[in-house]
Amino acid sequence: MLVLGDGPVFISEDPVALDEFMSSLKALQSMDVFPKKLWDLKIRAEGGRVCLTFRGGREVQVTRKKLVETIRTSIQNLKAVLNNKPVRMEWLRFKLKPPSHEVLEMFGEPEDIMDEYEVQVYGSTYILEAFVNLEGYVKELKLLKAFVADGKLPAEEWRVKRNVDGEIKRLSSKGAKKPEDRGLLCELAGLKKLSAGAAPPFVRFTLSTYDPFEVLYAADSGKGEFLLAFVLYSGMAVKVPKNVLLRAIDEAIKDAEKELERVKLPGR
Repeated sequence: MLVLGDGPVFISEDPVALDEFMSSLKALQSMDVFPKKLWDLKIRAEGGRVCLTFRGGREVQVTRKKLVETIRTSIQNLKAVLNNKPVRMEWLRFKLKPPSHEVLEMFGEPEDIMDEYEVQVYGSTYILEAFVNLEGYVKELKLLKAFVADGKLPAEEWRVKRNVDGEIKRLSSKGAKKPEDRGLLCELAGLKKLSAGAAPPFVRFTLSTYDPFEVLYAADSGKGEFLLAFVLYSGMAVKVPKNVLLRAIDEAIKDAEKELERVKLPGR
C-alpha cells in the first residue's frame, strides 16, 4: 500500500510476505537504478523524477529524493508497528468514501444507505479501512473531538478506562466466561501492549465501524500529542500532535455532515 495525498493505493493485489516486503523496500531505498516493476507497481526513472504507474493505469510523478524519503519512512513506521511502538505522524486524515452510484440506486431510504459508507484512516502510513454507520460515525467523532479539545469525558462510564492492569486482572480472575468479558479482555490486552508512554484516562471509541469492527482508545500522551491505539483490527498505535488531530477530526465531521444532509434530502 502506498499512501498518496488523496488516499492509500494498493501496489499489490495479492498478499506479500513480511520478509519479502521489508527486504524489497530496503533494497529499493539503496538502489541507484530502480527496478522497472515492484509487484503491481511499474517504475520509470526520468532524470531526477520517477513515474509510478499503478494497476489500472493511474500515474503519479515524484522526485527521486521524495520517493527515497517515503520508503525510509515506511521502513521506520513498519518497524515501530512490529515492535508495538506508536508511529509518529505529522498529518492524519479520516477519509469518507460514499457508496457507489449503483449502491445508491439499490436503496431507496436514507436509513438503508447509512451503513454503506466506508472510512479510511491514514497518515504517513495506512491504518484502517472499514464500513461505518454514517450517523454513528458523526456522533463518535464529536465525542472524540470533545475529549481531545477540552479533556471532556463521555457520559458513558464504560468508555473510560483508568486502571487497565486492574481491569485485566479482574476479568482474568473471573475467567472471562461471557462473550462481552472476553471481548473487553482482548481490547484491554491490546491497549496495554500499545499504550506505553500515555497516561490514563483512556477513552474508548469505535467510529461506528462494523466491517471490520475496530476499537480505538485515545489518551493524552503529553508534549502536545495524543495517542490513538487501534487495538482490535489494525493492532497499531499512532501519536499525533493535538492541533493536527483536531484539524483532522473537524474535516471529518464536516465531510460526514455534508453527506448526512445529502442523503436525507427529499427526492434524492
